[in-house]
Amino acid sequence: MIVRRVVITVALGIGLSGSLVFAHSTGRESRVPAQCQRLPTPERSTCLVCVTRPLRHHYHPDYPPGARCRPDNGKP
Repeated sequence: MIVRRVVITVALGIGLSGSLVFAHSTGRESRVPAQCQRLPTPERSTCLVCVTRPLRHHYHPDYPPGARCRPDNGKP
């Protein structure tokens, strides 16, 4: 009975932690010019302007206009 509870707890823990890790990263933000190349043409130029600023920024094409280019503070 105790072994069964441990197995279920471990299985749930692995399942939940894995889904949290993969749920956050959308893979859509761009931090370097090479990543901007995979975007459609209208967004590509805006992305390039954003990531080539003197201070580090990253570009989120999923965000509303005006909020897509954000300072790069190490967070997505």
